[in-house]
Amino acid sequence: MTFAVVINAASGTAKQHGPDALADQIRQALQASRDEEAEIHIVPPEQLPETLQAMAARHEELWVGGGDGTLRSAAELVIQRNGTLGVLPLGTMNLLARDLNIPLEIEKAVQAIAQAPVDAIDVGRINDGIFLNKSALGLYPEMVVDRERRRRLMEMDKWPAMLQAAWRALRRHRQLEITIGYRGVERQIESPALVVAVGPYEFRAGRLFGRTDLKSGELRVYVSHKKNWLGSAGQMAKLFLGTLEDDAEFETIQAEHIVIDLPRSKPVANDGEIDMLSGPIRYAVMPHALKVRRPAEPACE
Repeated sequence: MTFAVVINAASGTAKQHGPDALADQIRQALQASRDEEAEIHIVPPEQLPETLQAMAARHEELWVGGGDGTLRSAAELVIQRNGTLGVLPLGTMNLLARDLNIPLEIEKAVQAIAQAPVDAIDVGRINDGIFLNKSALGLYPEMVVDRERRRRLMEMDKWPAMLQAAWRALRRHRQLEITIGYRGVERQIESPALVVAVGPYEFRAGRLFGRTDLKSGELRVYVSHKKNWLGSAGQMAKLFLGTLEDDAEFETIQAEHIVIDLPRSKPVANDGEIDMLSGPIRYAVMPHALKVRRPAEPACE
């Protein structure tokens, strides 16, 4: 049985190695660990939608390398066809790959996925689409929008642009006025930042946005109640230090279904990709909706 590998040629790893060299690396790693042929496509971003659709229709198993948007598009196609997804860690954060215990080196990642059993994990639904890790409102999507503007107009690199965008968003410190409904409760909230996650986060140093349970069957909503930019800056520091849960103005909500209403359209970052949405925004968890190759958790040393 053959399967397909689709990689975004604009990903950092593909640029570093070059498409032909990267394809050879993948083939060699597969030969050492799996007795199957792979149809490998390393394509520019504009060809990704068409290639993903064609490969998902042709193969029951699809391995994908790229950023959050590429993985989200692939996951939606795989879910529709009840197929299996293999996640190659070629993005910037590689959050899903880390959650799935996939090594970040490409050869080790290919070998680990090739030998891994199939597992079914939860997925989040937002209106008619999906998200794999988190959907964020407030500070984070503001930063992403500003970062991309700086990269486009000033030709800045990604991380310097993000640092400047973060500083600007913090200083402006806009408050979201929302209505949130869950488990029969409806509340009015003012918050600078809110995140809806598929399952619980770990909140420990060195594990930014890492999740402890990919099959919890619930969403977690993380809400900041800080009223000024210094307070939000402090919460960001606590996030990196792993002490955020001790903050009295940081709230966690657990629910299977959530509705967030907004007075006007706002940017929403779904797995890092920006969508302009107006309320009501309807969230739900889709238990065990996505089949993935998931290596066993590495043993603690």
